[in-house]
This record gives sequence, structure tokens and C-alpha cells, in this order.
Amino acid sequence: MEFRLKIKRYDSLQSQSYFQDFIVDEPLDATITSVLTRLNERRPLMDAEGTMVKFIDWECSCKQKMCGACAMIINGIPRLACSTFLEDLCKEGQQNVVVQLEPLSKFPVIRDLRVDRSQMFEDMKKMKIWLNSDAVVNNKELEHQYESATCIMCGCCLEVCTNYSLNNSFVGASVMNGAYRVATQQRQGSNRKQFIRENVKNGQGHCSKSLSCEKVCPMNIPVGALTSKMNRLYIKGLFTK
Repeated sequence: MEFRLKIKRYDSLQSQSYFQDFIVDEPLDATITSVLTRLNERRPLMDAEGTMVKFIDWECSCKQKMCGACAMIINGIPRLACSTFLEDLCKEGQQNVVVQLEPLSKFPVIRDLRVDRSQMFEDMKKMKIWLNSDAVVNNKELEHQYESATCIMCGCCLEVCTNYSLNNSFVGASVMNGAYRVATQQRQGSNRKQFIRENVKNGQGHCSKSLSCEKVCPMNIPVGALTSKMNRLYIKGLFTK
């Protein structure tokens, strides 16, 4: 099926963005990653106007919904390019289909569709999202801990979050998920209460509970439920020694 691929491009960190169109003929069961791969295989690469252009810079690794590297805005919605099929983007019988690709807007753009998501990992270090000793096994928490652990740090949740910005202290759902898991695996005593307090202060405490993050999460993580559990741990800690 022939469709128009509209890509928002950046030549560098300092350059202004611009859109560039390409005409692509692909089957409906093709993913966006396969479309971009085949587009970059063209020698030379020509846009819809017949002008030779630079190859498209984007990022991917596993191509099977495990690494999160290919997250981008597809037709206005943050998604993983590897799990988004052309048939997901057009209605039956629709003609003149346009698929628009843009980089995630909450992170600095390196070039074209590639962004620098290192702030997520810096936030994890800032909030000390790691265990200092062997994990405690709590059978009641295992299912939710597993759900939390499925986060692939793609950044889709942060893209739709009205509270998240690189300019404030709110760490967002990706770090909040990890904080819940560590909190429920830590032993009583040590710095557990302080860990929970600091993470609620910079995470759950700033969440407005719109749950847009939950709606776009490619792993279907129940962010709302995990947030409530973390808040419960915080309140419980206020009344226990």
C-alpha cells in the first residue's frame, strides 16, 4: 500500500526542525521500524519531491518490544515503532494515508528521531533506585513487582505527562515504578523509610493521577495501582517506628 511518510527532522541539537515527506509502498503488516529500515536502504534517498536527502537518524535495538529505544511520536501518540503496524494507523478503505513521525518532545533531540533520554537514568541514580542488600520476598507483592519490572524505560509515559519536565524535580512514572519495586524488596530498617519518603516527595507526591501514562504504556503497567501502593507505604511509615 502506498502512503506518505511525514518525518520531523533535526540536523543537529541547535538547528530548527522541518518536515520532510517520503512516498513509501509497504504492506499493512509492516512495522514502522521496518518501514524506516527499508527507507534508509534506498540509494540514494529521495524525498517526495525527488530531492536527494540525508539518511534518517533514528534508534532501535531489539525490534521486539524489549528495549524501548525506538519510542517516538507516531500520528500524535507516543509509541514503540517496532510494535506499531501500518494497519494500526489507517482505517479500512482509507486513501491518501499520511503517517507522521516526530521525536519525543520531553528530551533533547540529538538528530531527527533520535533523542537523549539519559535524564531518566540520572533520576534513577538521584533517587537511589537499587538494593543495598538481598531482596526480601513478599508473596503478596510479587505480581505487582513483576509488573513494575516490565518497564523498558522507553519514555512514552513521560511524553504524555503534564507534570514531567526536565526543568523540575518530578521524576515521572518510569522512576516511580522502580521505586515501588525497590521499596517492597528492601528489608525493614536501614534507610527504607528515608528511601520511600524521598521517592514519594519527588515522585508520587507530584503526580496528578491523570493516568495518561498508563494509557500509552506499551507494557500496560498499572501505574495508578503502583502509585497508590507506594503512597500507602509512605503513610504507614509515618505511624510506625
